[in-house]
Amino acid sequence: MSELKKVITAYRKLSFVDRVVFFSTVSNDVDVREETLQHFLIETRMGDELACLYCQGEHVVRNGKRKDGTQRFLCRDCGKSFIPASNTVTSRTRKRMSTWVKYLKCMLDKKTLKESSEECGISMPTAFSWRHKILDALREVTDKVYLDGTVEADETFFNVSYKGNHKNSKSFTMPREAHRRGNDVHAKGLSSEKVCVPCAVDTSGISYARPVKLGKPNSSCIFTVFDGIIAPDATLCTDNENAYRAFSKNKNICLIQMETDSHISVRDGIPYGIQRINAYHRTLKEFMGRFHGVSTKHLGNYIVWNNLITNNKRKNEETLGQLFAQMLSSGICIRNRDISSRSPLPSLEV
Repeated sequence: MSELKKVITAYRKLSFVDRVVFFSTVSNDVDVREETLQHFLIETRMGDELACLYCQGEHVVRNGKRKDGTQRFLCRDCGKSFIPASNTVTSRTRKRMSTWVKYLKCMLDKKTLKESSEECGISMPTAFSWRHKILDALREVTDKVYLDGTVEADETFFNVSYKGNHKNSKSFTMPREAHRRGNDVHAKGLSSEKVCVPCAVDTSGISYARPVKLGKPNSSCIFTVFDGIIAPDATLCTDNENAYRAFSKNKNICLIQMETDSHISVRDGIPYGIQRINAYHRTLKEFMGRFHGVSTKHLGNYIVWNNLITNNKRKNEETLGQLFAQMLSSGICIRNRDISSRSPLPSLEV
């Protein structure tokens, strides 16, 4: 068998997500124009054999076109009819792919809901739901980062916010007295009114962060966040927090901790510090400040948004194509009611 045939055979065995990565790596870009995007979706999501997007059956036939020219398909195995973009975040919206591309570009430009809704011709509630559908679909991109070399880690904290959870909701009961948004935290220090967000950044500037619990961090939450993210041969630089010691010992990672009130430690004549992670904290806080208070249930998504922007070193046009391809290949289909009904404290170890 020739090398080309081996590559083609291996490509056909890839998952939808891996096909997108392979396709975009070879072409170095993804064409997001309306007229070429449909072919890209068929190629990466269905393959040459036109596999069903629901049951992966191979008995798929073309089933006419919609009014806008989008090709429809019918699976003879499961009986479902679908288009190349079915079972993605764009499902059931009846909006053209070009509108979604335009909206994603607004997000990369850090535009507000009002600016994005006006530019894309959609309502403010639709702009808000699209924001979180896209971030849910792209969470996998930030969750697959791998930090190596010298990695700096530290925690930052955000006030617990129940913004967006209404008192007349049937599924939500306010656990405390309502107060004005701002710095109205009643307990001093690291209390249960603060959300702990462990963060890490390596020498190449790649960052990772995730809200994990309320109050002071412990060793279990550090494992939860950084297990599989920090390379075993990395050098981990932190402050004097005890929670990192058990993690580094278990993973056999070289740990360098700064002395109290010191930002630099010298080991074998090499200076190590935590200035890079402190700079990341400032950038993250500035990004969050644009929204005048972020609900705790959506905090993880806004961190994903910030990291998508800071971790991408490509030109904005290339980043747009790559992220849009990843968004469609994730296979995540989210309804608007799923966003509003999320727990006020998602995935937090209270």
